[in-house]
Amino acid sequence: MTSSNTLSGPPVSVGVRLEEWVTPVVVVTLAGEVDAFLAADLERCIDEALAQRRPVVVDAYDVSFMDSTGLGFLARLASRSGERHITVLGAPEHVRHLVHRARLDVMIDLQTHPGATA
Repeated sequence: MTSSNTLSGPPVSVGVRLEEWVTPVVVVTLAGEVDAFLAADLERCIDEALAQRRPVVVDAYDVSFMDSTGLGFLARLASRSGERHITVLGAPEHVRHLVHRARLDVMIDLQTHPGATA
């Protein structure tokens, strides 16, 4: 599933895929502006990701903007995941700041993107 916002700013996308890591995980990729425009797509991503019954990794490396819609997505994903682990990978500073301010860092694990400099 991919959505694009062609009104202004960088391309926006949301997607879910299954990847084989040491343990198979579901990767949810967020890019561009994560805001109310993507609300319906984000809800579908939660359902698709959790249906896989595997740990979830949210790749946020290319997020240029996130508002309360994106924060709510992360909160719902984490709260509905049960025992499955949620990791946000490569989140830019503005996203990490939102996650910390909302105290979601007790529910999700923030990791730097492989090869990124902190």
